[in-house]
Order: sequence, then structure tokens, then C-alpha cells
Amino acid sequence: MARFLIVLLTTTWVTMRSISCSEEKGGNETTRVKVTNPDLLRLLTPEQLEIGRSLPSSPPMGTSTFHLSRLAREEIKVAKKLNELQLLLQSVMRVLNRYAMSWSELSEADVGVQGWAEHPLHAYALTKHVALGWPSIEEALLHLQEKTVVVDQLLKRRNTTGIPTEEDLTSVAGGLARAHDFYSLNLTAISQSNLRSQLSPNPVPAKIIPSVWDLYRIGKEAIRINIWSSGVDFLRNALSRYNNSLVQTLCMPSSTHSPTRCQDFDGNSHPFDKPGDMSRLPEEFQKAVKMHDQVLERKGFRTKQHSTHQKPLDKQLARKKKYHKKQVTVVGEVGSLTEGQVQYVKICRGEDLRAPNMTFNLYCRYINNSSPQFLIGLLKMEVHSLSPYVITIKGVVTPSEAKALKQTASRFLEKSSTFRYNGESEVSYQRTSSTAWLYEHNDHHLPLLTTRIERLTGLNAVQYTGSETYQVVNYGIGGHYTVHHDATASNLTYNRMATFLIYLTDVQQGGSTVFPWLGFGVKPSKGMGLLWYNMKPSGVRDDMLEHAACPVLFGDKWIINKWITYGGQLTRVPCTINEEDQVQQPLT
Repeated sequence: MARFLIVLLTTTWVTMRSISCSEEKGGNETTRVKVTNPDLLRLLTPEQLEIGRSLPSSPPMGTSTFHLSRLAREEIKVAKKLNELQLLLQSVMRVLNRYAMSWSELSEADVGVQGWAEHPLHAYALTKHVALGWPSIEEALLHLQEKTVVVDQLLKRRNTTGIPTEEDLTSVAGGLARAHDFYSLNLTAISQSNLRSQLSPNPVPAKIIPSVWDLYRIGKEAIRINIWSSGVDFLRNALSRYNNSLVQTLCMPSSTHSPTRCQDFDGNSHPFDKPGDMSRLPEEFQKAVKMHDQVLERKGFRTKQHSTHQKPLDKQLARKKKYHKKQVTVVGEVGSLTEGQVQYVKICRGEDLRAPNMTFNLYCRYINNSSPQFLIGLLKMEVHSLSPYVITIKGVVTPSEAKALKQTASRFLEKSSTFRYNGESEVSYQRTSSTAWLYEHNDHHLPLLTTRIERLTGLNAVQYTGSETYQVVNYGIGGHYTVHHDATASNLTYNRMATFLIYLTDVQQGGSTVFPWLGFGVKPSKGMGLLWYNMKPSGVRDDMLEHAACPVLFGDKWIINKWITYGGQLTRVPCTINEEDQVQQPLT
């Protein structure tokens, strides 16, 4: 039985880790991989689970700031080696050129093999050429041979530290498109070396300006993943830059025909980039505008699978009454999927949708929850919602603990996926991040953290009996998780009754955790814990606790989740007669 489980688990991890090599389709298509049943994973020992995690994998650079940071550090070292190799090659080439030039001058004599041997002057010239020149050749080649180790290291880079793939590039491009969709980036400011959005009046300076081809690529990727609003905006900006006199130059071909237009792409094109025929850009932009309005007409302006502008770009279509209706805010009850997505974006942009009468009784205070551990070092708690109960607690983990947990998790990061009801997992654009699953033996801080969570919440957080394993998530450029619910298991015993989320970093812009039906969001703060109850004591799911992770615009976001399961809380949170009763467990 154990052997069967190991084989099954290993097969599962191979399938999941090879997902980057499979074909991903645009639109509503997703890449699916088969995973083991979560209940089955509980039967395996930590040693058996490690078999799957020890398999080699490609780092998810497009969905993880950690791997992007590691890529930057690695590239600095590689660039230094390449510069040294380049200087050496230039020196070797100078020697080779001198030697080749010397022989070229001699060979012009055209004396033949016997002529070099029989004529004394010819013999002298040949002897001098080799006697004086060849030692320099040997010395140059020996220096080059010394660099073979460096060349071998560079050739092995793909299989050791890894390099970004085309998929990673499109993932980062899609992240920029998503950030624009949520935060309305000023694309003109981007062309002027500034990152400006609705989140802050202060621009974030950028030292690299995207080229026309970059804007075009981002726009095309946005359209591929159905972010039509960003696709149209990026293509419009690319077209404007393309038509600008600074972008295009006149060049005269060698023939006598009239001058033709040439492209220099702002001078910002990458030397290895291969821009396509930009002459079709106006046509592609008009096609995108038409498709944008068609999608808006058929599907509305925002769902989990797509987004457009709120009104058609065609002025005649924009006159329709349905595009001038006032949007209704739904707080305190569960609305439609579209309303949830709309409110998700609004809260991510910094809006608080709650009326004053919904916030007047909220409070902050210092707590110890009657635990001796916190009698001296009280923790600051803030209540964000009383019913359902949502709170934050400052200082749940220390900066040193947060650093250690990130370092441990970085070894296991994989592209995030979401579970489906049929037992499968899928990687889709509704969730863009990288995930690591940590067992308590992976880091000595984790057992201490489990005890701390138990004392703060009064719940059973022991792995397997009262909770799942720890999940650490690192978000990449534009990394997000759309509106979802944590309690999705079909087995009541193992369903996620409560979520204890801890922020391991601050995030400069974006990255908030938002609750669309409660009307507020929580901004990441290093060491802070966020607690809510996904289920009621009766075992009924509380749909008001649907939540989402806002795209990260600027910064590095890490979180660690502890999901506390229903079956382990029977003595901690007694079942109530009324299935609609909320968990009323204010900390003291």
C-alpha cells in the first residue's frame, strides 16, 4: 500500500512540475493536471511526501518575485563572467588576426611548398613567421582553455539555476496588463520613465522605458488572456508611439525608388528581440477595438474570465441606456458574480464600500486571549467585521521568523494552482503566484507558530488532526487571486473552517486582501495575522467570506496560510442548533 501511494504521489508531482512544458491556450481555456486527493495525502508520512518534492523542476520565474530576484543576482554574476570572456576573446582574436595576416602576406608570394623549403629567403620568412608567431597563438589558446570551466558553467545554467522561458515572459506581460486593468496605469507616464497609478499620486521612477514593441507585446498578451481593456489601451499607446516622429525615421534605400519608412522603436528594442511587421499595428488596433465592444455587449464588462472598459469604445454603442445605469453596491449580503468582481476591483483601488453605520462599533485593543505567553507582550488586535468575525493581529511573527520562513519556502516554490470539485487541479489566470507547502519538520519555527496560533484563536491547529499543512505563497508581477472561498472540500471533517493568514512582508503598492461582500480590504503588514471563519458552527459555509488577493503593483508579497479544519474543532467550537449562527469568538 505504501509503495502504491509513493508511486501515485511521485506521478502526481511529475505531472504538476511538467506543466510549464505543456501548451497553454488563451481565452477561457486552462491547463489542467491531475493531483492526488487531499484526503489521500493525509495517509502519507513526511518522508514519503518529500519524495515528490525532491524531483527537479523549473523555477516559476514569471509568478514569483523570489525567483526574479534570484535571476537578477545570477545575471549580475553571469554578466561579469561574460565580460571577462569577451575581453579574452577579443585578445585572442587580435593574436589570431595578426598571425593570419602574417601568413596571408607570405602566401601572396605563391611559391609553392618546395619554394618555401628550397629558397633561402623564403625559408627564412616561413621560419620567422612560425617561430615568432606561434608562441603567441599557444599562449592565447591556453588562456582560452582556462575558461572552459566557465563556459561549461554557462552552458549548464539552464539546468541548474534555470532561465526564464517564453511562458515566463508572457506571464510578466500578463501581470502588467492585469495591473493596468485594476489600477489604471498612466501609459504616457510609463513612456516618461514613471510608474503612476490610481493607488498613489506619487509616481514610482523607472530607469528603463518599454519600447513600442514591448507595448505591443503586452497588449497582445492582454487580449490573449481576455483583459480587453488593457489590450486596447496598450495597443493604442503603441500605435501612438509608432506614429510619433521620434519613433519613425526616413531612410533611403540603395535603389532609386522613393524613400521608405524605417523603424527604430525608440532606440529601446532589445538586441535579441525580433519585432514583427509593425505596419499592421493600426489594423490590429482597430480589430481589438471591435472585439472589445463585442465582448462587452455579449458578456458585460467584468467576470472572473474577462474584463473590458465599462462603456463601448464605439461612440454610437456607448449611447445605449444600459451603459449609463448607476452601479449598485452590495455590502452585507452576497450579490452576483459580476457584482463581486466589480467590488473586488473597487476595494483594490482603495475604496471602502461600508456605510458609517457598519463601522461605528468596530474597535482596536491589546489582547493576550488569557494565554500566559502574551501576558507581558500584549498583541494589538483590530476588528474589521463583527458578523462575520474578521480581525487582524499585529506581531504574530517576528521579522527574523518571517525571513526564515521565506528562506525555507523558497526551496519548494511551484506555480500555484486551484483545486476543482472533480479532484483535479488547474493552473489558470484567475490565480497567478507561486506556492510552497511546508510541514512542521521543514522549519523549527513552524511548531512554535502552530502553538502561537492555537493560543491566539483557541482552536486546534495541530497538523492532520486540526489543520492542513502550512501554505506559503509568493506573488509575482501583477500576482493576484480572484474572488474565491476557502471552504471547498466535499468532506465536512476536512473542510477549512477558519483561515489564519499571516503577512511575511510589507507591500508598497497593491497586494491587499479584500472581502467584496463585507466592503473592505486589509493592506499587508509584515508579521500581521488575519483571521476569519469560512464556516458557521453548524458546518454550513459562510458565503459572505468570499475574498480575493489584489494584484501586486510594486513590491514583494509573501504570505503564510494555516487552514484550520472543521473536524478538529468539535470541542473548541460547539455546533449550534441554528445553522445560521455565526462564530462569536472575540479574542480577549
